Amino acid sequence: MLWFFVCWFTIAIVISLVYSQIGYLFCVLYSPQARFPLLKLDYVAIREVLSTLDPHDYINFLKVSKSCRRLSTIKKHSKARLIFKNFPRIIIGNGPGKYYVMWAQKVDTRAPCKQQGCIKCSQNCLNDMKKFYQDVRSVMGVEIGSVVLHMDDFQGRCSEIVSWFRSISQEVVDLSIYGKNPRHGDIQYLLDNLKCRDRLRIDVNTIEQLPFKIPESINTLFIIQGSWITLDYVMSLKISRMSFRNTYLTNQDINAFYKSWIEMESHQNLECFEINLINPANFVAVALRDIPYKTGTPIPKLFPDYAAIRGSFEVTRKDGQEASIVVFDLPEGAVASIYPWLPLINTEPIDRQ
Repeated sequence: MLWFFVCWFTIAIVISLVYSQIGYLFCVLYSPQARFPLLKLDYVAIREVLSTLDPHDYINFLKVSKSCRRLSTIKKHSKARLIFKNFPRIIIGNGPGKYYVMWAQKVDTRAPCKQQGCIKCSQNCLNDMKKFYQDVRSVMGVEIGSVVLHMDDFQGRCSEIVSWFRSISQEVVDLSIYGKNPRHGDIQYLLDNLKCRDRLRIDVNTIEQLPFKIPESINTLFIIQGSWITLDYVMSLKISRMSFRNTYLTNQDINAFYKSWIEMESHQNLECFEINLINPANFVAVALRDIPYKTGTPIPKLFPDYAAIRGSFEVTRKDGQEASIVVFDLPEGAVASIYPWLPLINTEPIDRQ
């Protein structure tokens, strides 16, 4: 009888202790005094707290309540870079603070990661990438800054990608297209249907080797594989900043372009024209033939990889507009560049990334 009483007494004590601990935890977790008063902080303090959140945490935070959603205007959002390839990814921000999200069917957790971000396992990487961006755009207001398309990884899905961009009513500021042997029709379809309003980079070797019709909205054009480019094609373009590589244009062709600009027959809005040189040795003798010029001082190394071979050649257009012609030695070979001296010219080189 005594043993039975001791057992019940012990059980009662244990139950009492358990309930007291549960009550204590409830008070700690749900007491108004114990919660962190984030929404009552000063504007600057809230902004600093939100700046520490990565996109996933930030999206979850804004979904908590309407009050949290209203704080989305506090944090300044960077543009997003969308990369369409076998393992699609989204990069938000620039510099050390950028954050990436990549999708893959298999994730190797042992692989080292040098960037801040995460890799998500997915059986439909492209669809999950598109859904994530729509969440980021809806909650954070992040717009697309640049798009990179690797055509070898998305053969036959051009219409799907274009349809998605149309569905979200997004235009592209900076578009880069890569590929080894894509169909010319696929590339042209992208150029015709993706709204690109500023910079276009094309690094593809199409099967047909045909010229592309470039949208008139483009300000900067960089074509890497330009074996199909002719002088007539260059003269037909109305773009202010152009750079071409791997072309077969001769120094005679370059001479014709320079003379056309000097005589104000074409490209009066020119800011920069770069072209690879097949024969750098006779550039001065042929490309500058019958063009009055003055020899300028040697050009310092203004941009990475741009090392001037000699001083500049200063030329003047018939209306008095001056320009510098410089031959640079780049890792892929020599190029000639002409830069008109414009008051508000963008002095950065054409982006080759």
